[in-house]
Amino acid sequence: MIKVLFVCLGNICRSPMAQIIFENLVKENCLESKFEIDSAGTEGYNESCGAGIHRGTKEVLRRNGISFNEHYSRQMCAYDYHYYDLIIAMDSENIIDIKRIIGDDTDNKIKRLLDFTMNPRNIEDPWYSGNFDKTYEDICEGCEALLNEIKTSFKL
Repeated sequence: MIKVLFVCLGNICRSPMAQIIFENLVKENCLESKFEIDSAGTEGYNESCGAGIHRGTKEVLRRNGISFNEHYSRQMCAYDYHYYDLIIAMDSENIIDIKRIIGDDTDNKIKRLLDFTMNPRNIEDPWYSGNFDKTYEDICEGCEALLNEIKTSFKL
């Protein structure tokens, strides 16, 4: 089983969007039994108030015909580094914050989602930009590239 954790700052916009999109891609490829997929944030302020998925994320997923269940924010912990095979950050700042939580990335598990594409870059946080459509497009691009990389690397 390949365990993938998507991480952003607050775990209400980008990382749950990536989790849901990736879960749908895995299902479309009939690979559900090969994966465990989750998401978390580097900060715990949304977790403390029980925040669910941001309404902008829900709207863009629904407009694009992607079904999902509610997800409630949780903060990443040091144990996640040992549990998950891949920790997929949305931007470079997330990587800095992840390393603050887990220490050194001795197993080289931490990558940005768009590092798997032909155009590596950060994914903007729509909490600040308001552009959930652009975030959706970037995450779709990254999730497709990530799944292709995993299928090749793990011979799925």
